[in-house]
Formats: sequence, structure tokens, C-alpha cells
Amino acid sequence: MPLATLFPLHTSTGIAPSYRDVFHAYQHSLATSFANGSLRPFIIPYHLNGYLLLILYLCIPHKNRPWLYAGRWLVLFVIVVFEAKQIQEVRSGNAATTYIAGLTSAMGIVWAWTWLVWRRPQWDAVRVERRRRGAGGNGEWDDRDKEARNGHSKTRATGEDKMLSQDAGGERGSARQRKPNGEDVRATSNGPTRENDSAQLSKEDRDPEWEYYWQPYPDNIWQRINWVIDLFANFRGVGWNWQIPPMPAQPSFITHSLHSPTPKTSKSAISCAGLRYHSTNRQLLVHTIPKFLVGYLILDILKTTMMHDPYFIFGPTTYALPAHIQALPSFLLKAYRLLFSFAAITISLEMAFLFAPLCLCLLLGPNVLGLRGEPWYYIADWGSPSTVASKGLNGFWGSWWHQAFRFIFSAPTNFLISNGYIKARSSAAKLSALLFAFGISGFLHFSGSVSSFSNTYPWHPAMFFALQGVGIFIQTTFCSLAHDHLEKVSESVRKAGNMGFAFAWLFCTAGWITDDFARGGLWLWEPVPVSFCRGLGFGAGEERLWVWGKVKIGWYTGRMWWESGISI
Repeated sequence: MPLATLFPLHTSTGIAPSYRDVFHAYQHSLATSFANGSLRPFIIPYHLNGYLLLILYLCIPHKNRPWLYAGRWLVLFVIVVFEAKQIQEVRSGNAATTYIAGLTSAMGIVWAWTWLVWRRPQWDAVRVERRRRGAGGNGEWDDRDKEARNGHSKTRATGEDKMLSQDAGGERGSARQRKPNGEDVRATSNGPTRENDSAQLSKEDRDPEWEYYWQPYPDNIWQRINWVIDLFANFRGVGWNWQIPPMPAQPSFITHSLHSPTPKTSKSAISCAGLRYHSTNRQLLVHTIPKFLVGYLILDILKTTMMHDPYFIFGPTTYALPAHIQALPSFLLKAYRLLFSFAAITISLEMAFLFAPLCLCLLLGPNVLGLRGEPWYYIADWGSPSTVASKGLNGFWGSWWHQAFRFIFSAPTNFLISNGYIKARSSAAKLSALLFAFGISGFLHFSGSVSSFSNTYPWHPAMFFALQGVGIFIQTTFCSLAHDHLEKVSESVRKAGNMGFAFAWLFCTAGWITDDFARGGLWLWEPVPVSFCRGLGFGAGEERLWVWGKVKIGWYTGRMWWESGISI
């Protein structure tokens, strides 16, 4: 529903309507669309049918059935058509959920391409699993375990990995080799200072009851279902042989139990990108709980402040500005809005990421989830800010920003390299890595924009990510051409230049996506149920402690029985 038909957002210069009035207008418009059938709500399980089909297909062994493996193209076609339809038709009454609906459907398409075309998980993928010491395993597991130890199951190097490990500021970092389990064999000399993990214990001292081994595609159907679901749920490949490069090496007690060579980096809990794991539940608890509480309070402050600015309700608009920003020049006003948008995005993501260790490790733990409940499994999501100073815009996206989607971004380039279409670390590989990484990211956010509340410009987020690839290309090309001159410049000046370029480029291009977030109504989302700021009277005409309204979750009856389910 175009907002301009509900509110004069491009003509009025008066006081903007409250964000609650706008939200209720969206709700009414959506209810009308749901009633006449032009749109459908987010339905569980119907909306996840594409994922369920892909999981079902991968749970059927096809290594010795060429006809069944060839059938993956039909599965891919069905998934792409189904998910594309969902992107166009599905909305939600929750501002965040409606964006996630489009993102989820786009992810279904990308995952299907990844596991049906770019990768062959039944042949290539193995994961670390644990069993009681002395329990042994079936012959296939033992054989594949030996292959993994001898390095027969190898993660292929990609141009993308090489590109992201290069220093954009003229400093030359060393590339890292990686074992099948994702261990660093050689780390860069330019990364953050590593810390020895004094809590690392030997295998026997840590838990004499359990041992770790490589588990390939299982024969047992129940283990196979668990294996395939873990393949999908594990975005960064922790504990798999396709673990993404920025992750720290597995703990030494894991590699020792796997009978794998134990690199020096296994004694450190921090990778060269600044990502770290925790060896004990207590360490994870001390790290996670304070971050969650502080993040909650910051989100409350951000949301309460953003409610006063009509930009965060409508996107670019002519409505009158609140008094505290009326006097700001356009440059500072843009910086103010970008800063709040950036803070809200990063902290919201971090809060979402923290739910995994809180629930899966600290609440359920190894007794319920096995290895997936151990603390080392939950590695930090954000790298060290120093990587931006060392690598510029490349470091911002390739090391500091969360790497949740890095595997699917690099999978196409991986495929082209492993099949001989392009050479690893070549200019073609680097260009391919840029095009696929930011192209796929643009597609994901394009889809989220399509499924947003209001009429947005979905190509704007796609343009933002395309421009990030252009920025990295410009900076790396300049640094390569000017390398001899940059070598003569002090390290502090080079780092300042890297950071200056990265933030200047982001400042000039971020409006493409932040304007679209605001225009689509994303910031109407209520991130916290209890608002202390609004309870103290700082809300925009809404002074109450409990801010979540009635949660509209109920049963939806579709035109066909399979379209019915729980609506969100």
C-alpha cells in the first residue's frame, strides 16, 4: 500500500502523525489485502515448504542413483518458482517479520542453488560429531574419518577468500591454508593480537566420557535427518569441513580427538579476524549476558529517539522535524540518521545472534544437543574493528561485519574454481567473488524490500550492495597500483586512509538502503517488550512501560488445505 495514499508525506510540512497511527493504518490495509486474497500472511508451515522439500530431497541417498541426482534440477525449479511466488504475495502484520518473510524466501532460493548445484553435500560434506569413548562407529564412518585425517576431504580455496584476506591499504598479509575442519595452518601477521586460552584442557581432562570424530552422510535415517538439518542451520560451517575462513581454529582437544594435526592457532580462541569462541559455559555466560542486557537498553533508547523523527516512520518526507534536529545542516542531519540506522541494524542483529548461545548452549546444553550445545561452538559474530584500519572497505565487509552469509556468497566462485572455469587467486576469481557476494546480498535485501509494508524501491538496496563491490574494487586497484609509493608511507597514515575511505564510501552510499528500510516501515518494529524510556515519559505521545500490543498469531485458512496454518 503506497503511504502517499494514506498520508501526505511528500506535501505536508506540518507535524507528522504518530508512529502508532501509521502502524495501525498499515494493519488495516494488510487486513483488507488478506481478506480479498491479493496478499497472504506469513504461514507456518506453508511458507517453509521450499526448505522442507530441499531437506527431504537431501535426506534421500542419491550417490549411487544418477537418475535421482539428476532430478535435483526439477527440485531446484520447484523451489525457485515457489519462493518467488512467496516474495510477491506474503506479508506480515509485524514490521520485522514482513521483511524477514521476503528474506527467508530469497534464502530458500540461494540455499537450493548452493546445495543442489554449487556443492555436493552427500559426497563432500563431513561434520564433527561426538560419541561415548570406546563406542566406535560403523565402517563407513571410520573410513571417512580416516580420509578426513589424511586430508582427502578438502575445502577448496576460492578467489573470494584470497581477495578478502588481502590488505587494501598496501600492507601484505599472508594467505591462510585451511584444513578440512577449518583450522588455520598459518595466520596473518597483521591480525589482532592473539590471546592464549588458559582454559584449554586436554581431551581426557575436559571430558573423559566423550570423543570426537568426522561424520559423513549417515546411513541411519534419523541421524541423516539431523545431519541435513544441521547442514542448513549452520550458516558459517562451525564443526564442518566447509567452515568459513574467518573462523578460529577448532579447540586443541577437538583436533587431538580427531587425530588431526594441531596447529598453533588451536591454542588460541581468537582468529586473525578477531572472532573468538569460549571454552566454558561460565566464559560464555559472562560474555553473553552483559552484552544482551546492554544491547536491550541501547535498543530501547534508539527506538524511543527514532520515534520522534518522521524519517524513521515514512522514509524521506516533508513533515516537520522535531525540535532537537531542526537546526542541523543537511550534512549533519544525514550523518545523524545514518548513525541511528547503523546502530539499530547492528545491535538488532547482535541481539538476534545472542539468542543462539543463550538458548541452545546455556539453556539446553550438551545433554540435549550433544556437540551443538558445547560453548566453543558459538563463535562471536563480529570481527575486530582493527581489520577496517588494515584492509579498508574490504575489511569492513570481509572481516568486521557478520559473516553469516559468507559461505553462500563464495559457493559459486568455489564451484567455478574447482571445476576449472577460472583459476584461484586470479583476477577473474576476485571479480567473480565480488560479483557473486554483493549480487547475492543485493538479491536477499531486494526480496526483503519487496515484502515490506509500504511500496519501496527494491532496486535501491541492490544498488547499495553493488556499490560496495565497486568501492572495494576501486580501493584494492588503487592500492595495488600505488603499492610502491604506499610502502613509503607510515603504517598509521595507511590505516587512517583505509578507515577514511571505508567510512566516506559508506556515508555516500548507505542512503540507498537506509532510506529503503525507513520507507518500508521497518523501524515501526518494536524491538523490546518493556520500554523503560517510554515508561519514564520520553515516548512520542506514548508513555507506557509495556509497548508490545496484542500478538496477532492465529489460524489462517487458505484456499487449499496445504495453504492453511499458523499465521504470524
